[in-house]
Amino acid sequence: MNEELFNKPIGNKELERLKAKDVTVVHAKFEEKGEKKNTLLVLSTKHPDQNELLDLTKVQFIDGKNVKTVGLWISLDEDENIQKGSSTARFLEFYNVKNISELKDKVLHTVLDDKGYLCIKAY
Repeated sequence: MNEELFNKPIGNKELERLKAKDVTVVHAKFEEKGEKKNTLLVLSTKHPDQNELLDLTKVQFIDGKNVKTVGLWISLDEDENIQKGSSTARFLEFYNVKNISELKDKVLHTVLDDKGYLCIKAY
């Protein structure tokens, strides 16, 4: 089978993308990314048009007059709490939860970012 892949042409069918719909948080996890091992919040969600869980790691805000898409990075303050004003803190505040654990079973709105990928809508 692998040898056959060498002679496969480029297809003419694009990958079907999921539409922006409300999703439900099933669980949250953390991933370390990059050389500095920064921590990223990953929300595993149930999308109504897909059987498999969909992992979301970005959130979209209105920042002044602009729409801004950022990762759900975890940064802690000097008291070891989620940093006030960070993308994750703003996201939690928008959805009226006090901590990441309270996101379980929460319904989140999604939107397509400028590259056509789903992200969480927080505006």
